Amino acid sequence: MKHDLQFLQKAGELKHIQRQGVLYYGFKEADSATDHVFRLALMIWIFGKRRKLNIAKAFKLALVHDLCKVYTGDITPYDGLLPKNGKNRFKLAWRWRRLSLAEKKKRYKEKFQKEKRALQKLTGELPQDVRKDIMAVWLEYQKVESPEAKFVFQLDRMENLLEAFECWERDKNFPTLPWWEHADEVVYDPNLIELLEKISKAELSQSKSRKKK
Repeated sequence: MKHDLQFLQKAGELKHIQRQGVLYYGFKEADSATDHVFRLALMIWIFGKRRKLNIAKAFKLALVHDLCKVYTGDITPYDGLLPKNGKNRFKLAWRWRRLSLAEKKKRYKEKFQKEKRALQKLTGELPQDVRKDIMAVWLEYQKVESPEAKFVFQLDRMENLLEAFECWERDKNFPTLPWWEHADEVVYDPNLIELLEKISKAELSQSKSRKKK
């Protein structure tokens, strides 16, 4: 029970891990990792009921997918690509899309290994069955092969985009383009594409209203 308590307390630190992509673009009130997981779970509930999926498994995937951030922090696709002082950050947002496939795979592998070690450290003192279950669920999400993992992976990008859209609603200079590009790379579910279109229309409508003022 001692180790269970220690694990839960450490996992609770996710509420202090803010979204680095949003912070990098100058927004001061970024969501935390727990904010992200909470809304991701709601999205699984709402959109998952419309398809034949193991919703319990999908919830577990959402709960586990960011646990490693307790030790790694929020690793973004732009780590190491953008200037540390933030100058020209808006102009350089496109650099991820221009990377070669080999470079993207290399960066993914490095991120995967770092996060796996972090999760092993976090769960190291838990009972063996619990530790193995958490790691198995996390690996399932990383492989993006099961129907549930594919679904949650798409929703993860959708939730990220939704946060970026909300930042833009509060700050007209906030660039949503990087989040649109990342969502565009992975979202193919018809219902989620429809949601993308709703967000796009809302952004376009508000943009037109701002120009009239």
